[in-house]
Amino acid sequence: MRLIFQMTATGVFSDAAKDAFIADTSLYKGDVRDDEPLGCIFDEGLGENPDLSYFNWAFLCVRDHLAEIDGIIADVSEGWSVDRIGTTELAIIRVAAAEILYIDEIDAGTAVNEAVLMAKKYGTEKSAPFVNGVLGAVARL
Repeated sequence: MRLIFQMTATGVFSDAAKDAFIADTSLYKGDVRDDEPLGCIFDEGLGENPDLSYFNWAFLCVRDHLAEIDGIIADVSEGWSVDRIGTTELAIIRVAAAEILYIDEIDAGTAVNEAVLMAKKYGTEKSAPFVNGVLGAVARL
């Protein structure tokens, strides 16, 4: 989600941007117990590393299907164009929508639940219900 957030904010969905993100481990490694940096998900002290196969799949899936994913998001987000959705919420929704639409191994309910948890952590108090509503509609397609 953090990579897709960066790419959503900059509008640059390139391999070079992905590679630079992976190279900067300060973006996702740190002290999980203290959640430093904010949103840290891999514990440096334990030598944990990201699942690069999933990471690459998620990046390619969102990048290669961006127009289709955004079209579906716009269709199910009544009254909300993709341009009106906050960068954080849009990044979360794009990744979860890609999981729902393109990977059978991930249950739609699990994708929605994980997205809602991220929205609670990174968004505002209105983010989680919005993300839940949009992704629930995507899952029903």
